[in-house]
Amino acid sequence: MNNTAMPVVGFLGAGNIANAFIRGFINTKTIPEGNIIIFDNIFSQYEKFNDIKVIKATNLSEFEKADFIFICVKPNNVKTALSMFKETGIDLEEKTFVSVCAGVPVEFIKNCLGFEASVIRTMPSTPMLVGMGAVAIARNPKVKKETFEFVYNFISKIAVTAVLEESQMNPVISVNGSSPAYVYLFIKALLDGAEDNGISKDDALPLILKTVEGTVEMVRRSGKSIEELIKDVASPNGTTLKALEKLYEGNFERTVSDAMTACTGRADEITAELTSE
Repeated sequence: MNNTAMPVVGFLGAGNIANAFIRGFINTKTIPEGNIIIFDNIFSQYEKFNDIKVIKATNLSEFEKADFIFICVKPNNVKTALSMFKETGIDLEEKTFVSVCAGVPVEFIKNCLGFEASVIRTMPSTPMLVGMGAVAIARNPKVKKETFEFVYNFISKIAVTAVLEESQMNPVISVNGSSPAYVYLFIKALLDGAEDNGISKDDALPLILKTVEGTVEMVRRSGKSIEELIKDVASPNGTTLKALEKLYEGNFERTVSDAMTACTGRADEITAELTSE
């Protein structure tokens, strides 16, 4: 690792997830701005970082200084992106790679790099942008224990972090990686329903957001099961029970579970597509 007090971290790709990690590291003072290097072949991506003093690399040779390299590109771009490192002449064998790429196994990344690289696979969530992230991180027995713990510790400063096996990393995408989209859709459904019932979306939005926020806190603090909390709201022969009956009639829970299974299925397809090349 670099001899400075803080590690130098490179980001290959400068999209939303990279932005979320970078903002989180800076906002929590986990990694200083000057210790963060970003590279993206679409230079317009750099504009979102104009307010912070990260190093905007013009070529990958600047990653020579990095201790950790976050791979933040689309799954189908991983092979091309990593192959560019071979042209730089950088000694990559002392660096640790942290992948955020959905469906991309560790072995595929090592094969792309062409050596037994130190690779840690993660699945983050975009709410890291507002300090409310959740990151799954896979143990890799081939990564040194102290290296894994170091990565775990600096990610856990910016997000709730769960350690899983790599075999669970495709299924967990549906749990924290993709699930913000489901929650947004549910909030949209509440807004549409409010409008259908004569409440403007402008009036409904703050009520809905605070209700969702409060509901999460009830789950966190009450010590009750989800079933008990539902029962607390749904009085016999009351309005909530009538609404729940409609949701049950539409197989709400089964639909969500099926959506999560479809998410995992697509991740498995990505894995198969990559490893069959």
